[in-house]
Amino acid sequence: MSMDLEKKTFSTQPDYLIAGTAEIVTAAKEAAAALKRGAPVVLDSSGKLAAVTVSGSTGNYKTEATGLYGILAEDVKSGEQGVVYLSGEFFADALVLPANGSAADLEVPFRALGIFLK
Repeated sequence: MSMDLEKKTFSTQPDYLIAGTAEIVTAAKEAAAALKRGAPVVLDSSGKLAAVTVSGSTGNYKTEATGLYGILAEDVKSGEQGVVYLSGEFFADALVLPANGSAADLEVPFRALGIFLK
């Protein structure tokens, strides 16, 4: 039996989503589709998690007025339970946004939920 004595280099890249010490409240909901950690989510007509959508090419979110639910805390597959952040402080540049979307468009609607973007 031999030992592998070759020098190995390991590294990690931190994944910063949580940005502060504000109280974080979470909930678990079933996902309607596969979603990534950091994705802003809404509840679809069946009460399942769905990604926010953008209307037009200027980045106007359809969900600004109603339906915005929170930020997904972990990757989730369709049909699985996913943890959602309902309040807290989060880094805007860590959000997983749809094409043509921007965190600035969601800043005010998120504030109404108790989610603050930095």
